Amino acid sequence: MTQPLAADIKASFASPTEFAKKLVGQPLWDHQCALADSPARYRVVCAGRQVGKSRSLAILALHRAFTQANSLVLLISAGETASLRLLEECAALALNSPLLAGAVLDDHKTQLLLSNGSRIISVPASQRQIRGWAVDLLIVDEAAFVDNEIWRAAEPAIIARPGSRVILSSSPWGSYEHFFRRLWKQGTDTPSADVEAFHWPSSVSPLISQDDLDKIQSREAAHYFAREYLAEWTDDAGAYFTTTELDNAVAAYDLVPPNEGGDQLVVGGIDWGFSNDANAVAFLAAQADVDMNAARVGGEQAVFYVPWLEAHHRMQYADFIDRLQVISDGYHVFRYVSETNGVGSMPSQVLVDRMHRHAVERQRPMTHVAKVVTDTRRKANGFGRLKVLLQQGRLVLPKYPALLKQLHALEYEQTQSGQFRIAVPESAGHDDLAMALMQAASVISTHGTAWSSGVGGGGDVLSTPGGTRIHQRPAANDNTTLFMGSPKGV
Repeated sequence: MTQPLAADIKASFASPTEFAKKLVGQPLWDHQCALADSPARYRVVCAGRQVGKSRSLAILALHRAFTQANSLVLLISAGETASLRLLEECAALALNSPLLAGAVLDDHKTQLLLSNGSRIISVPASQRQIRGWAVDLLIVDEAAFVDNEIWRAAEPAIIARPGSRVILSSSPWGSYEHFFRRLWKQGTDTPSADVEAFHWPSSVSPLISQDDLDKIQSREAAHYFAREYLAEWTDDAGAYFTTTELDNAVAAYDLVPPNEGGDQLVVGGIDWGFSNDANAVAFLAAQADVDMNAARVGGEQAVFYVPWLEAHHRMQYADFIDRLQVISDGYHVFRYVSETNGVGSMPSQVLVDRMHRHAVERQRPMTHVAKVVTDTRRKANGFGRLKVLLQQGRLVLPKYPALLKQLHALEYEQTQSGQFRIAVPESAGHDDLAMALMQAASVISTHGTAWSSGVGGGGDVLSTPGGTRIHQRPAANDNTTLFMGSPKGV
């Protein structure tokens, strides 16, 4: 068989559009071709739903690696899972194509190696992981969720290679101070050989009809439709959390997996899924190093953060309960708050029994399970508590796009009875992580005061845009009184 990197074959696929046609067996869509054929060094894509963004990025990554031997393509996203998912897309295309025979995904599934010596590498968005690379193509997915400091560490990676390129892609998010929005506006207002911007509303996709879009627009809030389908930045009208509140609370600290939790004190909120929803759990902990933010929030005020969260689609309740038990072996889960609405009643009771039996058998501290009914009043008070914590600078959120998108998608409206309804619109996707976080926050004691645990976090000290500080690898406070609030009294 002729080597796939022979000069004549490479020349025939010099165009990304021809390469894509051979690789996936069908031509790119018109808007994808415009991106693929652009000569600009920086290509910036603001995209709506179902426009083929991930497939486009994967094809362009493979094209660069295929046509330039010994090249390096670096994939970055706001979260490690997201960047690995993009690499998986590349691997699926490569490993199923005779064109890229010999491509190999390494054992850690973080690097795809082609037979011509080119590499496609996925790295998490951390300065330590990104610095030092000399990159031929830098792809930043969900770029609007990547911290400015991470971008400043990543951008120099292209300087050392002649002909290097950058592709930034994201849904609209963030302020004018963020690098993604600045570059997209530059490429829109003054496109050049250096920067070109691409606007992909959902209407550019041949998979979506205008009739479908009209129906969605008729039943959704204008700002939501503009953001998710028109791919436009919007103001915060109708959104429960403002963009500023969320942006000011985010820091790129490390999430600590339960098996590395070191028995740190946490509380967990649980949202049981049904049908398309996920079973989700989100944890809250208080920072051990109280002095780090004493000047900002007051010496006795605790600063909370999310040490871990996860959502599992199509996982059976029994398996999710097993998972919650495993988590309680790694963390000291002081309390689980579990909703009993809908499908949640029976699995919540099973979890109560499991945690009791687990504590007796393993001779571990009891994980108490609070069963709650999530009604309109509870949601208003629970999310109100999160909002106050955000405004006070007492809650630090991880750079975790799924959670941030759900929090940003929360909308409120006043019902005829005068109450406020808070929910993520059904067509906006899931709200499971946002609901789980609200449940966890419900047991924060409004009268609890913080004391220093004598243990600090590890690594660099980071700061949110709002000025709250947190260690790269934070440590949890062991003061249980911080989580003795009544979950039914929120």
